[in-house]
Amino acid sequence: MGTEIEVKLAASKKTLERLERMEKIHDWSVRKVGKIHLISHYFDTNDFRLLYHNFAYRLREENGKKVATLKSNGKRRNGIYIRTEESKLLKDSEDVTSFDFLQKNFPSVLEIANGKKINEVLTVDNDRHILYLTKREALIEASLDFLNFLKGRRKIPYNELELELKEGSEEDLAECASLLRLNYHLSLSGASKYEMGLRSFNLIPLF
Repeated sequence: MGTEIEVKLAASKKTLERLERMEKIHDWSVRKVGKIHLISHYFDTNDFRLLYHNFAYRLREENGKKVATLKSNGKRRNGIYIRTEESKLLKDSEDVTSFDFLQKNFPSVLEIANGKKINEVLTVDNDRHILYLTKREALIEASLDFLNFLKGRRKIPYNELELELKEGSEEDLAECASLLRLNYHLSLSGASKYEMGLRSFNLIPLF
């Protein structure tokens, strides 16, 4: 089981493009790492039982690999989210919604679903541009996410800056996030991409 310590900031496409051109943000050094294309398929019951139990279950495709992940919405402390996740690298023919697969790898999904069928309810297409922000002992991975939420033939664009602490303290992450918020007029986004996508299609309440 892994743990992510992160801050999510809503941002415009123009702001993300501006950040990508920066070589330094005040006393934080900026290094471009690369770009990846991610497609994430989110699964839930038709009445969103996983969501309302604060979980997101997804299948992510990246560079020919498929990984199933169960993520908790975690807890929030001073604007920082601490989330746990379990992941399983898939073999070609594995069905992430089958009873046998879930029973073996993610039994809590079956427990929460309580007999309800698990279906794909949302797809997220993400062009992610990665920067490393460094200052003294701190290293923060900044993911500039240019997203499209997909539901059937419908598509809704969304942009987000995700800051994940790789080295250093939570105070370093909070300082970096505060600096970016103040200088680029960004707002905190506590919701997961899964929840934001569902909200975009008015599938769940906005509050």
